[in-house]
Amino acid sequence: MDQQTEFDYIIIGGGSAGAVLARRLSDDESVSVCLIEGGPAFEHDPKVLLLKESLALVGNPKYDYDYPLVEQERGNSLLRMSRAKMLGGCSSHNDSWALRAPDEDMNRWSALGATGWDAAGTAPYFDQVFEDLKVHAVTQNAELSNAWIAAANEQGFKTIDNTAGDYSEGISWVSLNEDDGVRVSTAVAYLYPTSELPSNLTLQLETLAHRIIIEDGRAVGVETDKGTFTARREIVVSAGAIDSPKLLMLSGIGPSEHLKEFGIDVVADLPGVGSNLSDHIETPLTWESAKDAGESINGLDLGFYADVLDEGEFNIQVTIGHFSYWLHEPPFDDLPRPERAFTFAPNVARPASKGTIRLASADPSVKPLVDPRYFTDPEGRDETLLVEGIRLGRKLAESTALKEWVVKEVSPGPEVQSDEDLGAYARRYSNTVYHPSATCKMGAANDPEAVVDHRLRVRSIKGLRVADASVFPELVRVNPNMTVVMVGAKAADLIKEDHQ
Repeated sequence: MDQQTEFDYIIIGGGSAGAVLARRLSDDESVSVCLIEGGPAFEHDPKVLLLKESLALVGNPKYDYDYPLVEQERGNSLLRMSRAKMLGGCSSHNDSWALRAPDEDMNRWSALGATGWDAAGTAPYFDQVFEDLKVHAVTQNAELSNAWIAAANEQGFKTIDNTAGDYSEGISWVSLNEDDGVRVSTAVAYLYPTSELPSNLTLQLETLAHRIIIEDGRAVGVETDKGTFTARREIVVSAGAIDSPKLLMLSGIGPSEHLKEFGIDVVADLPGVGSNLSDHIETPLTWESAKDAGESINGLDLGFYADVLDEGEFNIQVTIGHFSYWLHEPPFDDLPRPERAFTFAPNVARPASKGTIRLASADPSVKPLVDPRYFTDPEGRDETLLVEGIRLGRKLAESTALKEWVVKEVSPGPEVQSDEDLGAYARRYSNTVYHPSATCKMGAANDPEAVVDHRLRVRSIKGLRVADASVFPELVRVNPNMTVVMVGAKAADLIKEDHQ
């Protein structure tokens, strides 16, 4: 039987957004959908399925594209940006914190030109995907987690419920997309078992997209390492915040001067492609623990939200882990690693520093240049937030509820006290929270940096959309995976409406 190469819709990238988008489009039996994914399905691989195995995937070339960063002027140049090489994308690869974006963040999107993407316009899609991904609150009986809640309350922070969208200052049990130890990724929720997918949905796995073919201003096909596939209606790029801009640039869509450097014919001069890269950055504060933490699904039970600069809304989100810092590679292998430990890792909720994704070559097999430009915001706000976050963590650790747990602070260590020294520590031991976004941002027609409009259509090219974290007008202040899944679900409805 000859391989089918022509479809109504082609989706490039079967990740957090692409998987739900493909499944929703294929609900219409009258259309054919092809989902092109660079990685395997890993449908029966326990390392991918089981949440407790998530750290084993990071940096493993079988599962991870593992992008190095370019030299960072002020941040940690040894960081690597983990991106999942598998069906379900980073939803198959992450710690499963399943958080709804704060209403204020979605309303900001709308104010930034993403009409229809405000809290009201996205709520039904958040509701749908939370149900599909079996989102639930974590187990709530770990002794250490309850001690943190008591400590926060003692210091005047209330217990909030971010599972219900409450993001006032305070501490909250988090919710997970998890079911009996299995991470409910978009692959699990929408595509497994792959043997039972509808006949109008074709999975084209382990296939790398090289270029989108554009004829007379319209996207008509995709060149891949397995041949060319053509689309009668639309092509949707859902390859993620690193690879979506890379693919657009290889196809002649992006900053014209940059494309000309590589001899790429310019199809559309869009300076925002690969610009505005935004990522959450965190720094660990770790103590040796006097006792075991107690029962937990994955040792990451709590989110803490604080306004450390008196700005009127939370500006750090904190991960509290039942262990020493989770990365064991340079420079983090310098840090002490007591057998029993716990960590308070503040991150910059709405980063001021912005970076870029740029081509390193016109060869599609070459990784792009990833430059988050951490800590380069002129006011130094991002660094200040982490310094204040460390100070806040120390204050919480002095509470009666936590005192009996603390043997001693091991990193940065009690001798590190001045703003300058804490800032230097924060920059050296800063780590990505793996939330790159906004590199093909959505915006109004008069925004020169916008790449897609409010219906996710790429400017000046017909039949081409982007749907993934790259379209965020700005990074949401919490873990963005559920927001990415929401984008995929809403994209399906926008596409269906436009073809009715």
